[in-house]
Amino acid sequence: MNIKQWIPVIMALLCVGLFVSIKENMKMKKEWETAMANVKAYDAMLGEANNKNAAFQLTLDQLRSYQDTILRELHDTQKELKIKDKNIQSLQYVYSTIEKRDTINFRDTIFKEPTLKIDTVIGDKWCKTELSLEYPSWISVKPEFTSEKHIVVHTKKETVNPPKKFWLFRLFQRKHRVLQVDVIEKNPYVKEEESKYFEVIK
Repeated sequence: MNIKQWIPVIMALLCVGLFVSIKENMKMKKEWETAMANVKAYDAMLGEANNKNAAFQLTLDQLRSYQDTILRELHDTQKELKIKDKNIQSLQYVYSTIEKRDTINFRDTIFKEPTLKIDTVIGDKWCKTELSLEYPSWISVKPEFTSEKHIVVHTKKETVNPPKKFWLFRLFQRKHRVLQVDVIEKNPYVKEEESKYFEVIK
């Protein structure tokens, strides 16, 4: 085989090598962008800007491999809802507390014991009240409520038109994927009155 016969083979190998290099470069660029997004998310979480949040970008395999308690809880919620991995769009965790201190100081003496000074907490981890009593007439109350929400955004197959009553007819109905949002409030005292979620279509 002379040099001219080798030229097409060499060109083909160079093209394949170039294609593989471009594909690998695009993969590495995507991984780098994801890593930078996660660095920013950690920076927002650890920094002083408490009113700002950034999204962590993780695969479901990464989510399961990490030992973070919140990630494990979110995965458990996904299993409880029986949602398949392929349908998951995002998992969100929202933890918030509400507290307010009120103090009453009467003009008249209401406690007889001069050495009276009581500080106690009643309730549980979801709803607790700090109560302070002090001679002669000082009362302080600080209720605190905790809300912990697991938000699972996923897709679900549904029939375009209302489903037929007979299951066999439903098999032949045209279906499409809809976005569904499940909000699980862990606080048993919180009653969800109304929630609305809108997806912006571009």
